[in-house]
Amino acid sequence: MSNPLGVLDGLSDDELRAAIKHAEGLLKQRDDDRKAKALSEARTLLVSVGLSLKDIGTKSRTRSGKAPAYHVGHNYQHPANKSLTWNGKGQKPGWLRELEGEGGKAIELAPEAATDNPPKAASAQAPVRKPA
Repeated sequence: MSNPLGVLDGLSDDELRAAIKHAEGLLKQRDDDRKAKALSEARTLLVSVGLSLKDIGTKSRTRSGKAPAYHVGHNYQHPANKSLTWNGKGQKPGWLRELEGEGGKAIELAPEAATDNPPKAASAQAPVRKPA
């Protein structure tokens, strides 16, 4: 038996392009047929156990794979070691990465507890200006 691809050597450029286009169409049709067959078999299997594609197609809405969201300007504290804090700016500190790796989360501090030095009250007097 001779090589069927040897026939391609005698084709013109336009004939080769047409053959490529036809081959791509055949591949797409075969792929679609395989998918349709697999989908039909899956439906049959699911129906046999009392399920539908909708039952298995829903995604969980939990954020189990994502790290907790932290916001700039908020202060966070280690739950066990109160001396470890972070203001949410820049990269997460090592203690926070370790805590998240263990499945933990930093505690967000209340705004009044977040600062060691509360802002000073504004003076009721107008500022004193020196003459020019």
